[in-house]
Amino acid sequence: MFGLSVIMFILLMNFLVKYIGQIFGKGLPLWTIAKLIFFNLAWMLALAVPMATLIAVLMAYGRFSADNEITILKSSGISIYRIMRPSLYLGIIITLIMVYFNDQVLPEFNHQAKLMLRAVRHKKPTLQLEEQILYQIGKYTFSTAHIDRPNTDTWVNAGRVLGPEDRDLQKNDRLRDLIIFDHSNPREDVTILAKEGYMVYSKARMALQFTLFDGEYHQLNMQKPDEYQKSLFRKQTVVIPAKEFMLEERNDSDRGDREMSMAMMKQKVRSFKEQIAIRKRKILSNAYKNLVPIELLLKKAFHGPDSLTVRAQDVSIPDKMRLAAMRKAANQAERYTQQMRMHHSFINSQEKSINRFLVEIYKKVSIPFASIVFVLIGAPLGIMARKGNMGVAISLSVGFFLLYWVFLIGGEELADRQFLSPFVAMWAANIIVGAGGLFLTWRAVKESAFINWERLGQIMRLLTFRKGSTGNV
Repeated sequence: MFGLSVIMFILLMNFLVKYIGQIFGKGLPLWTIAKLIFFNLAWMLALAVPMATLIAVLMAYGRFSADNEITILKSSGISIYRIMRPSLYLGIIITLIMVYFNDQVLPEFNHQAKLMLRAVRHKKPTLQLEEQILYQIGKYTFSTAHIDRPNTDTWVNAGRVLGPEDRDLQKNDRLRDLIIFDHSNPREDVTILAKEGYMVYSKARMALQFTLFDGEYHQLNMQKPDEYQKSLFRKQTVVIPAKEFMLEERNDSDRGDREMSMAMMKQKVRSFKEQIAIRKRKILSNAYKNLVPIELLLKKAFHGPDSLTVRAQDVSIPDKMRLAAMRKAANQAERYTQQMRMHHSFINSQEKSINRFLVEIYKKVSIPFASIVFVLIGAPLGIMARKGNMGVAISLSVGFFLLYWVFLIGGEELADRQFLSPFVAMWAANIIVGAGGLFLTWRAVKESAFINWERLGQIMRLLTFRKGSTGNV
């Protein structure tokens, strides 16, 4: 539990540092921020449990060895294998629990986190805005010089500008020194400037709605540059269609691969395989329909001119007919080739989707299984290291963490690119690190020290002595 707390704290701090600019200081309620963090704790826990297992096993067996309790147990006739057995049992229990967690709990938490971020984005579309950055939505481009987050002072100032019908806007971020470029009409260039304004998402209009105050409206006719118009306004509303928001509204029930259970993903894989099978049957059917006419056309033109570039006026009437048949066969073959390329592209896309889902399926089992692998690594490593403090445990864990995650992330990338099978990609880390654990266990049974701390101390003292002697000279 201590190792898990440390790892969770590190992952949580990394998450907060990464997203601190997006969720903090944006005027979001503390309860909303707390729920966002809570829903993201699930994936942190899925990663932290195997890591904590390795740290805990290293600390426990390192302390056993440092206090000579391993020696006492072995002298009593108890083997290393029997000493490791309780940790292996616990590792199996943790693995089973985490498989269930990754399959049933984690997808739902990921889905709720996505829906919550989407709801926050709809309710507060200024959440991702940065000052003095141009943003493009469709044929509109806009930027703001300053963003005032809502507080008591801004509400008081906003009350002086907003009318009774706009009082709800004061709860949103106030944008100052706004500029909007409207390119929706290719014949006109429209630029809108405003001292301040508010941006909200209108679900009824499925668009971003800007309410602007104290601004200028500039309109230039591209075909008649001399007809330039400028007007001032006290208040104006600009509506920008937001297709990405509309797409999100339609896909509220859709789930990504990390928001699905293994049963859901297996259903998807079956669906993709069925589509591939249907497309292959269609290819065979089209092959007969296309190749037979091409073959007949080539037989008809078999005795015609050898070159398709022969001019029609240089050949006789029968030769012209054969030449036309060859050209028709070539055109039909080109169309058939293009169809085959489209079919191949579709099948390749479906196979990539299958690989992506299979990677996630195997990952839901392989990452929890790392708890067993890390027991095999940590127990003999702790025994041979003969150090049971937290610093040594974390130091020795870092190398194995890096090795494991490099294999895992690299394997996932190779599987997505279809260089490796999903099974090999996701289980290679467990197989390689597990083999290393079995080797270390064998070394521990043979009583081979992994790190000779006394020799290491002697080397450090020798280096220090030489350095001091050189300084005296």
